[in-house]
Amino acid sequence: MGQNKHALHLHKRLNTFHTKRNERVAEFHKQHTLQIENGENGNGLLAKWERFVYFKGRNAVKAIKGIVK
Repeated sequence: MGQNKHALHLHKRLNTFHTKRNERVAEFHKQHTLQIENGENGNGLLAKWERFVYFKGRNAVKAIKGIVK
């Protein structure tokens, strides 16, 4: 019984950590998306590629949604 109690406590602690981390990651991605849309993610080659891929992907999804409707 003692090991089971310890395992449950450990699971709860790790699950809480994982949930909080997922919330932080989701918030980061939301802010990063806004930066990309506003062109505030930098002027380097990686930032330019990131904007290019983001806008091409966004336009492709919009086009597919328009066709499916």
